Amino acid sequence: MKRIGRLRQRLLLAGAAAMIAALAVTGCSPSGSGNRGSASDSTFVVGMSAEPPHLMRLFLGDVQVGLVGLAMEESLVTVNRDRELEPQLAESWELLDEVTHRFHLRKGVKWHDGEPFTAADVVFSLTEGLGVNAQTAALKDMIKEAKEVDEHTVDVVLNSPAGAFLAMLNSMSFTVIPKHIYEGTDLLENPANRAPIGTGPFKFKSWENNRITLVRNEDYWGDKPGYENVVFTVMGEPSARALALKKGDIQYINSYDVTYESILQLEDDDNIRLDVGRASTSMKMFPFNTRNEILAKPEVRKALFQAINREFISKSVYGGYFPPGRAPLPDGHWANSGEVDYEKELPYDPEAAEAALDAAGYPRGADGIRFSLTHRYETAEPGGDKVAEVIADNWKAIGIDVKVIADDAEVFRKEVFAEHNFDTYTINISSGADPAIGLYRRYTCDNNQNAVFGNATGYCNEELDAVFRDAAAANEQSERTPFYTKAQRMIADDMPTATLVQVKYTDAIRADLSGLDGFLHPGEVVILDWSKLGPPKS
Repeated sequence: MKRIGRLRQRLLLAGAAAMIAALAVTGCSPSGSGNRGSASDSTFVVGMSAEPPHLMRLFLGDVQVGLVGLAMEESLVTVNRDRELEPQLAESWELLDEVTHRFHLRKGVKWHDGEPFTAADVVFSLTEGLGVNAQTAALKDMIKEAKEVDEHTVDVVLNSPAGAFLAMLNSMSFTVIPKHIYEGTDLLENPANRAPIGTGPFKFKSWENNRITLVRNEDYWGDKPGYENVVFTVMGEPSARALALKKGDIQYINSYDVTYESILQLEDDDNIRLDVGRASTSMKMFPFNTRNEILAKPEVRKALFQAINREFISKSVYGGYFPPGRAPLPDGHWANSGEVDYEKELPYDPEAAEAALDAAGYPRGADGIRFSLTHRYETAEPGGDKVAEVIADNWKAIGIDVKVIADDAEVFRKEVFAEHNFDTYTINISSGADPAIGLYRRYTCDNNQNAVFGNATGYCNEELDAVFRDAAAANEQSERTPFYTKAQRMIADDMPTATLVQVKYTDAIRADLSGLDGFLHPGEVVILDWSKLGPPKS
């Protein structure tokens, strides 16, 4: 208990230091944010934690890529707060037979360069654009054929019936790219990835000095945005972002970038609206590198998980806002029957963890150390530093020497997903509108294990893959839930990836803006209706 008390004190002191640093940053100019903010009735300013590598969501399931990119890019369908599908570039759709979906596209839609949007763009995106991003691998595998019926009608033929198909077309997973820009090019190297040409309410203008500027699309097919410009500016310190929002130097912080400390700064400010529950609950996932001879044993992975005090992480790092993870899927998810419960099956118990490691053949050495592990986290991950400190502290108590490495986004993706240079890491992954989006890609064998945000653990279970395929093929949720219950049991038994806490995202935005309900109507982290937002009404 004394060790936990000391750690709690260090966490609180770290939070106080961050606040002092934020005050120093925001106090360096009369506006309170240096040259960061330029909010006005014509310009909407977003403060974000990190600069994205590019802006094409179809090719990377990164939060910052989606936050900026989806103001410009669109899909066939979108999803609302209730996880219900709504039309976007497809006005309507119908099921012709059990495997053939017909989409009726909007007419008169133009790409940002003035070229018409047609069925050819949709077919190209489905046949050529899927699979680059690990998040779209399952969708690619579902599709047998996509074909133009006419200029504004597309038929998609699946390999087998798939109840998850339509949900997987929302823009968290899929966006339509312009065939005339991408055909015949290296998709990942195309310059349009950094200066997208989309169909959305805003168009790309510039990207320099950690600032990305978009301008209103005057030819947008939907409602005309109330702002002429949107500026995304990088402000890496969470407290600095919160203070800039309070002062009005920026007007919005996306839920991914709102930390628990930021909530405490903002929750009593009547000028700020904190919106909880719009996005799907994410899981702070804790993958193990099963290529490591020690971590290849499920009993070792479960012992290490049992040695982590998830309740302490929930309360001390996240103030209880994020409850401990109980299963591979969050509480209340339609596919989570509740039959798997880590709190009951693997409660925090260091003594049990030590006994399990002894039994697995890893006793303490003469120096008290059993073995050493390397844990990584991305610096922009909310709370990642403090979670890493708890893990290292908990594991030290059972004889595990932990090296903690904090990486920027580019290095983290290379070391984890390309080089597999880790033993454990943390990452927030949305459960998504359907488990076929948020769950499948984290465990499947047939996913590219070098793909960013894919299955980097080296774990492969063909039986689990078959269960996932059966779950995706069933049409009704009531038919699919038993398959996902079985999948969760298999994951809990093998534990290639654990769940530390359930992340309930909170958007923070200036409360006096017009169109807030419409802007926040969509139901995923980075899906927002940019056409609805406007400056305060006079």
